Amino acid sequence: MPWLQPPSARRNLAGAMRKESLVFLMVPLLAAVGVLRAADETPAPEPSASEEPARLPFRGSPGGIRESAPQTEKVPVEIPPEAEPAVESLAVEAIGNDGIKAFEAGNFGAAREAYLRVLKVEPNNLPALVNLGSAEYRLGNMDEAERLLRRSLQIKPDNPTAWLNLGIIYLERKEPMRSLAAIAQAVVHSPNDPVARNYLGVAAGRNRWFDAAESELRRAIELKPDYADAHFNLAVFCLERDPPAVELARRHYQKAIELGSAPDPLIEKALKN
Repeated sequence: MPWLQPPSARRNLAGAMRKESLVFLMVPLLAAVGVLRAADETPAPEPSASEEPARLPFRGSPGGIRESAPQTEKVPVEIPPEAEPAVESLAVEAIGNDGIKAFEAGNFGAAREAYLRVLKVEPNNLPALVNLGSAEYRLGNMDEAERLLRRSLQIKPDNPTAWLNLGIIYLERKEPMRSLAAIAQAVVHSPNDPVARNYLGVAAGRNRWFDAAESELRRAIELKPDYADAHFNLAVFCLERDPPAVELARRHYQKAIELGSAPDPLIEKALKN
């Protein structure tokens, strides 16, 4: 069964941020830092008064389905009580694919039910555990999503998708150090993943390690030159410098717009000032 990655819709980050996604990178959760919100998700809660006021928005967008086997059209298959192992295996694959289709269609409840059916047959099915965690995340069940991802990591500690999704959850909870630690593990196990690098840059910035943040975002762009969110986020950090690197920020912001990123009035105001 294919793995889902951090939500594939683009998101905004908060911290010194506003609102948006983290997604996983298959559904993988995944997006940006701060407050994550996908286009089809309900808005995340506003930062509390004790937190630093939001300033410029960050963006992050998880990739689509990763580490996935080729998908073919399959009809849902019920699992007979006394099914032969081979039949069970085919049924699990078909149900898992149904879950992925439901997730991609935005029907996260149906996706959750499909992954739960898979886990009844194969309790340690890693893609199902990670994808179910992604579905729970999109349904707003953060504690359950975290539990499932941690369970998957007990089985396979070097799974970058699970680490990334876990880090996104911590970003949304505004736990910057935990998010940084989790996303760093994703990068350790998948160093050439531009999405993980983008998230690591945002997490570093959330911890106010701005040099490290810029370094990771530049690495994300090296790995994927047309990565709009990484260009956008780098523009934000350039404006956060003291003094701001306005021309460099303008260059990366314009590149992000050319690549399809939505214009942002806060960034444009900062560039004019």
